[in-house]
Amino acid sequence: MDRWFWCDSSLGPGEALAASAKSIRLYDGDKKTGYEDGHLTLTNHRLLWRHESQSSSLGLPLNLVVLIEEEAGGFTSSPKLVLHLARPSPGQPSGPVATSQASYVRLSFKHGGCSSFQHALQKALEARAWETADTAQISNSMKPPGSRKIHTGILGIERAIQAKQEEANQNISRAFEDLRNLMELAKDMVRLSRNISNKIKEHSVSADDTTQFRSYLLSLGIDDPVTREKYGSATQYHHHLAREIAGALEEPVQEAGGVMLLSEVYCRINRARGLQLLSPEDVVQACSVMRHLDLPLSLHTFESGVQVVQITGLDQEKVVKDTAHVLECHKIDGVSAGDLARECGVPLLLARERLLQAERCAQAVRDESSEGLRFYPNLFFSRS
Repeated sequence: MDRWFWCDSSLGPGEALAASAKSIRLYDGDKKTGYEDGHLTLTNHRLLWRHESQSSSLGLPLNLVVLIEEEAGGFTSSPKLVLHLARPSPGQPSGPVATSQASYVRLSFKHGGCSSFQHALQKALEARAWETADTAQISNSMKPPGSRKIHTGILGIERAIQAKQEEANQNISRAFEDLRNLMELAKDMVRLSRNISNKIKEHSVSADDTTQFRSYLLSLGIDDPVTREKYGSATQYHHHLAREIAGALEEPVQEAGGVMLLSEVYCRINRARGLQLLSPEDVVQACSVMRHLDLPLSLHTFESGVQVVQITGLDQEKVVKDTAHVLECHKIDGVSAGDLARECGVPLLLARERLLQAERCAQAVRDESSEGLRFYPNLFFSRS
């Protein structure tokens, strides 16, 4: 309550009414105060609270409001607005409380209207009309005595519009210049990180540290990403993009067990490219030509339509045997897609495809029940 001060309820220069509410109670933090059943008025400069039995009002400048929160009402409580406040200025007039431990006040709306008042208050805070009023007062104080406003006419209006357009163009040019500088700085950081990586390889560093550092490099990005403007045709663009994706994601795909969902490939390569983002269509086109270019990665499509990027020449029989081994270890309770995903560290969708592939190869049988779909080892096939 030390942010409120006694004031006159009449409006000042440039001040206009925005909203009002009745039967409002003031809280000092979470503590109730004696200021209840008052009329709350919102202007574009301040909040005013006044009880009908009082001649003066309590005022709260809007420039002190930092954050607004709404508390829903309950069966025995009214909806409330919580206003988080900044420290008052030293020259602020005196109020009902000299100092307060709370840095926020609460406004209780006994008869409703909390949401609409919050909307109006938020609009007033975003408009920041008090700053315009302060600027106007400073400008008026700097005018020489006897000066009068000159009406410039249509020519003056056109010149003002042109000046604003030139200022906007300059701001846009500066923004793009800062963006180019940021991109150049990012390239330098990636080059520096790669040099550090090469130096680490020359010394005795554990495999875990090397793997972690490589993941840091991937998060930093690609220093010179392939763009469509560099190449004359879409074919050449997709070929170079395929080489870039294979070079950037070969190690992550190997660490993921040799297979990675195409959706994850899309997210990882865009994260590595930074501002030069790719469309899903470009990623699919680039991955589809990997096998033709004899790259270490290639696109594979399951019978269900799920697409993955996998290590070229991945032994599918070995994947089926590994899945069958997991089923054999859990032949009593069976294995669901979630169980296989947790045990093998693969995405849920990929775990389901592995189980279906094992079923197609007669290494697994399914059991559908109210508990869901579970797979078991195919004992009929093993005994035949």
